[in-house]
Amino acid sequence: MTATRVLWTVVLAAAVLWPSRSLAWLSGVPLDGRAEAIVAGLILPALCWLHPRFLDRGAVRTAIVALLVLRAGQSMVMTQHGLCARFTSPTAPAPYRATVLTIPIDEPLGVLRSWDVRAGWRDASPSCTAIVDRPYASASAFPAWFLNITDMVSGTRRGLRLDVNGYVRVKERGRFLIDLDRDMVVDGTIGSTGVTSTQGEPIATTLDAGTHRIDLHVRMAGDRWRFVPTWNDRSAFDATLLTVSEPRALDGAVSAFLGFVEEFVIVILVGAWLFALLFEFWASPALLVWSIASVAMLAFWGATGRFERVAALVLIAAAVVPVAEPDRNLRGAFLLVGAPWMAFFAARGLPLVGHFSAYSNDDWLAYQVAGYRIFMNGFWLEGGSRVFDYQPLYRWLSGALHLVFGDSSVGELYWDAACLLAGALAAFAIVKPVAGFRWAIGAAAATLATFSVSTLWYFPGRGLSEVAAAGWAFAAALLLVQAQNTGAASAFAAGLLATLMFYTRLNHLLFAGFLVALFVPLTVSARWSDVRASLSRINLTGAVTYLATFAVGVALFATRTWWYTGVFSVLYGTSLKNNDTGLRLGTITSPAVWSRISHSLRALVWMNEPPSPDPRPLLVVAGVLLSALALLQVPRVSRLPFAVAVVTLGACASSLFAHTHNYPGRMSIHLAPFAIAMTATAGAKLFGR
Repeated sequence: MTATRVLWTVVLAAAVLWPSRSLAWLSGVPLDGRAEAIVAGLILPALCWLHPRFLDRGAVRTAIVALLVLRAGQSMVMTQHGLCARFTSPTAPAPYRATVLTIPIDEPLGVLRSWDVRAGWRDASPSCTAIVDRPYASASAFPAWFLNITDMVSGTRRGLRLDVNGYVRVKERGRFLIDLDRDMVVDGTIGSTGVTSTQGEPIATTLDAGTHRIDLHVRMAGDRWRFVPTWNDRSAFDATLLTVSEPRALDGAVSAFLGFVEEFVIVILVGAWLFALLFEFWASPALLVWSIASVAMLAFWGATGRFERVAALVLIAAAVVPVAEPDRNLRGAFLLVGAPWMAFFAARGLPLVGHFSAYSNDDWLAYQVAGYRIFMNGFWLEGGSRVFDYQPLYRWLSGALHLVFGDSSVGELYWDAACLLAGALAAFAIVKPVAGFRWAIGAAAATLATFSVSTLWYFPGRGLSEVAAAGWAFAAALLLVQAQNTGAASAFAAGLLATLMFYTRLNHLLFAGFLVALFVPLTVSARWSDVRASLSRINLTGAVTYLATFAVGVALFATRTWWYTGVFSVLYGTSLKNNDTGLRLGTITSPAVWSRISHSLRALVWMNEPPSPDPRPLLVVAGVLLSALALLQVPRVSRLPFAVAVVTLGACASSLFAHTHNYPGRMSIHLAPFAIAMTATAGAKLFGR
């Protein structure tokens, strides 16, 4: 993608994600509605990658700028629609201090913040911590992600304070009612009428035409919560004008019109882009039919939960779909296997949109709490702790995803699904030059199927760092394959991605070095004579650029550790102390050390814990064995690609030094696509292309 297209992609993202003041269906961040979560969170990013030339059109750029101007203009002249919500701890305004899984939380005024950029999310004393922009039918619908912190500290003995205030404008006399639930005690005023509720009874009052003040104070315990305002038995968000402060003249009909224009621009833009994409692949009608049909089928299975563990197996049939030669590329592979894969998770994640998740009290929660400390309290470099017992970068990623999608954890599901898809596309890119398009599609589909049927199934959306780290690795591999021909720019970008991979999981330090083998042409076999003959064809400048970029990234990480601890190290204070196999020069003959290494390698390859033979990862096991045999120069097997063999075994290197016994399959995610690519390549050479 050219620099100009990258720039317009950024402008498009700013225009679509810019928070609108109105409560339209596509109102920008937080993406807490189903339509905007899918359109802005999935469809538009996919279109930017699949068909970036669409951004070259003058009409498209005009529409993007118009949308950005509309959103920015609203921020200056319109009142924020919805109601102002402010959550505080039971001791407010006293300080709220806690430590959750080594991560400190410090709120001097007892404020409990939601992931809502429209509220004062970075203010020391915000008047609002969230905007009430929709009915809350259950406790999980409230913007109360911080319960993951308070419940951990209090043992689920809840006692929160919630202040809700704003204005309601109605056109005629009628009945304004707010439906509540039993664990809520409310007092306050609506208009000039005092209202109270002690057992969750609805509060109601009759309002005349005009603008009326809402000022409610809620004490909340337990988990039976509900906040559903209605006007004459219709949703108050549709039938009235709700605003955080007293509405201006431009609010009401004008704001509704502007909201409609914004939605119209986005819908037309997406619709035109999809049609343009169809014409791009018009020479491959079977590909388009398969893509549309498989998207519908996997979306249905994702929404209903039917066949969810085996749904990805259907994608293997994509290998026999007729595809025109110009479309036998990475984008064609995305339409064949990637689009249905993402549709499955989009449908599966619909219940998560606009709801927060309760995280288990382990690494999963630690990343989220660290993300809160970074984004809400401003510890941008510290990251929640001075040294990283828990893996570093994912805490920044989780915070950013929560900020974009609101309290919803659906962003983590989308992110993880996309990272795993990147692995399938990496397998495709590696196999295609050696074995052809159909075998490459088979490798991509087999990768996704292995992710689904194996122990890795429970990872998407769980919020752990392994999938994200693997995603950076897969993206780096894709760029390195291109860097054989495109030079230093792709190599530099790959070095940055490898650095992010290492930052996300420190045990990938060695793996980043092995990825440089992808500078060797994929068609070069593992026979030493072929490898030596290919040395003159290696893009040496690209390889040096990649390694130098990664080395700088590692040095910066060690510098940060030195800044906070005085120790210049990449491993100081990390969890290696808990997962060290003990391998050193002085212990290289120790049976106990090699017993731990054996356990580590077997768990990695068989993708389970405790390690034991399992038919589900057989393609991974076969790929690792084939890679070892190829590098050992076993006849016939040595004809397999040198680069793939090195990267596959390099993905196992960390097991010599570190292993964790928790979360079966977690250490195998980055290995699977490369091992499966090797197995597919061997299959092609055995059975013909």
